[in-house]
Amino acid sequence: MDSDPLSPLATVRPRVAAALAAWASTVAIGSATGALARLAPTMLAPAIVAGIVIPTSVYGRSPLLRAAAREVGVHRISLLHAWRIAAGAMFLVYGAQDTLPQSFVRRAGWGDVLVGAFATALIKLPRTRTTYATFHAVGLADFVLAVGTGLAATLRREPRMGAIATFPLALIPLLALESPVPPISSFSISCGTMGTTASHLVAKAAVS
Repeated sequence: MDSDPLSPLATVRPRVAAALAAWASTVAIGSATGALARLAPTMLAPAIVAGIVIPTSVYGRSPLLRAAAREVGVHRISLLHAWRIAAGAMFLVYGAQDTLPQSFVRRAGWGDVLVGAFATALIKLPRTRTTYATFHAVGLADFVLAVGTGLAATLRREPRMGAIATFPLALIPLLALESPVPPISSFSISCGTMGTTASHLVAKAAVS
């Protein structure tokens, strides 16, 4: 996607891409070396929450980021959620091997697959506010249910949730949740409101 060199998206794209690359490298190295797995669950859960709350807060306080998200547009942002098919499939594979709790797999795995499939269907569906609001309401419900189930299991010290800190699975809660996963931003845009997640902007900056 081409953009004016002086546009909000062109202005923030290099910074966002650099931040995403640095964080992705940190998560990949930490999970691949086992450093994340050695963290206590009471430390990992807050790290996941912080990774969602901090970008959201930054986005909400930055008119430039919000303008850039509007420049990207709700349709392109929505299509990015198709990646959730891969995330859901990964959860299902781990669940089939009994390396993740079944309650988490049922909610996060199948939920992501369904939302990802819905995202791909947006290519053909009418581009109306109702369509996008419905999609992002469903996506947000899945997001809250999956994150809530995972955090609850982690804090209960469910042994099989330890897999979430290993590579490549750790990339989903610690990287993807800060990129195209949270549907809050585009849901707000589709409803004509302000203030939400910087994650969609991160994802779009990376692929534009």
